[in-house]
Amino acid sequence: MADTVLVAMDDSPLSREALAFALDTFPDADITAVHVAYPEIDMLPADTNEVYDAVLDDLDGVGDEMAQTVFETIREVADGREVSVTFLIGETDRRLVEYTEEGGFDHAVLGTHGREGLSRLLLGSVAEAVVRQTDVPTTLVR
Repeated sequence: MADTVLVAMDDSPLSREALAFALDTFPDADITAVHVAYPEIDMLPADTNEVYDAVLDDLDGVGDEMAQTVFETIREVADGREVSVTFLIGETDRRLVEYTEEGGFDHAVLGTHGREGLSRLLLGSVAEAVVRQTDVPTTLVR
């Protein structure tokens, strides 16, 4: 059984499902919800590799409006269970692969797709990239 689980979070219903799945499937694991802000879309500086690790209560004011929406979703789904949150800035698939590998996670959980329109073109293959580029066992939630 996994001791540490990464859950990729965006503002989609599938990421909500991925977090609920991880909480149910790995009840004794340390869960880390990871949100990646894409610089060009979210109007953040592209040259930063900042990482914010915190508990949900410490993330007010971090990121943009979408990030705050994601953090609120995490609060709702976690429903009192302790979930660590990491806020990354950069190219979504690259940053998730790096963080999954560097973080020493036993398992990763991602929704299979989360966006539509232009952002889907930019971010639609995130789950595929993580599955292909990391050795960490990964569950895709549909």
